[in-house]
Amino acid sequence: MNEKNMSHLSLIINTIIFIAVGTTIIFLPTTSLGIFHFVVSLLISLLGLLSFIFNIIKTKKKINILLSISTFSIGMFFYANPYTFLKLFPLIFGIYMFINGTIKFIAYSIYVRDKIKGEIATLFTSLIDFIFSFIMINNPEANIKTLTIILGLYLILFGFTYLYDLLKDLFPKAFSYKKRRIRITLPVIISVLIPYQVYTKINTLLNKYITPVHINNKNISGKIDLEVFIHVKDTTIGRFGHADLCFENKVYSYGCYDEQSKRLFESIGDGTFFTINNKKKYLKFCTTHSKKTIFAFGISLNDRQKELIKKELKKMQEDAYRWYSQQELDNSKEYDDYASILYRETNAKFYKFTKGKWKTYFLFTTNCVKLVDKILGVTGSDLLKLNGFITPGAYYNYLDNEFKRQNSSVISKEIYINKTK
Repeated sequence: MNEKNMSHLSLIINTIIFIAVGTTIIFLPTTSLGIFHFVVSLLISLLGLLSFIFNIIKTKKKINILLSISTFSIGMFFYANPYTFLKLFPLIFGIYMFINGTIKFIAYSIYVRDKIKGEIATLFTSLIDFIFSFIMINNPEANIKTLTIILGLYLILFGFTYLYDLLKDLFPKAFSYKKRRIRITLPVIISVLIPYQVYTKINTLLNKYITPVHINNKNISGKIDLEVFIHVKDTTIGRFGHADLCFENKVYSYGCYDEQSKRLFESIGDGTFFTINNKKKYLKFCTTHSKKTIFAFGISLNDRQKELIKKELKKMQEDAYRWYSQQELDNSKEYDDYASILYRETNAKFYKFTKGKWKTYFLFTTNCVKLVDKILGVTGSDLLKLNGFITPGAYYNYLDNEFKRQNSSVISKEIYINKTK
């Protein structure tokens, strides 16, 4: 399962492909849309047909057979009605922008309540999203070409991220880590499930009832100074992943660990972080108790970067106070909430924030991976989303690509997996 380093040739090819496809979409929109319609319709129809054959032979379940027939029928309908097919995409994009605007408006409300700077900019971008959403949903036919241009520009910008990585590999000294850079990443709807897709592949390859540690290090000298953990498990919420980090053998993890503070379908609550002084104990807890698979990326830092990490962690803890789980407050019985179980198994210490950006946890903005990115960001990592949303999947994709590069500071990748009957 050794992974080859991403070659310069592959970076060049990816750059050319994305920029060429994006440019073609912008300057030949009619041809591009025609090809897109044909390919997607064919794929949906083929998927439905293959699924139908499989279910007839294997499962023979009526519901699965009906779903297969429905999938095939949708594909054929799209093929026969290209204009209807193309109108769907501005409509879907409009709905996506509406959800985006709603999330930002909730974030704006939190910023106002917690007296955090940036509330005006957040409100403004929220209103822009709502306006854009209204235009797309109200008249999807008229915005097909507009959306095509947006897609083309996105692909071109995404292609330039590969070019940037190539230049970083060829001229490492020219790219200092003093300042963060804007980086175009995969859409949220794609990146959010990346860890689960890799998790499924790993479970297929490691079909053993053991808890192995898969180590994959690059052939370069360097000491692992910091690790980023990307978590995933086979549950509805677990598939979206979680992220935390370990620095000097101490684990730091942010989330909402006070069950009583959760609201709005558990997407908002009191911002809480915990520290654990034993990395091995924490990883064992995650793999055995929580049944998670952990992707651990090791990062080598210079002395200056290590000092910046220490200052950032110290600054974060200055705005926090000690919070006690139910188990700590009452040790006469065993409580079953996550914070209490984690305390019993790992002696975790929990903290809440008195002020600032992390006082309130919000699933879509001030979340686990955003805190990891804030801390790691002082070293110069350039995963900075334009829309402010960073998913664990986007972070996994970024770190995995950095690991494949020869001259990056991501020097190791480990996979901790638990397989139980």
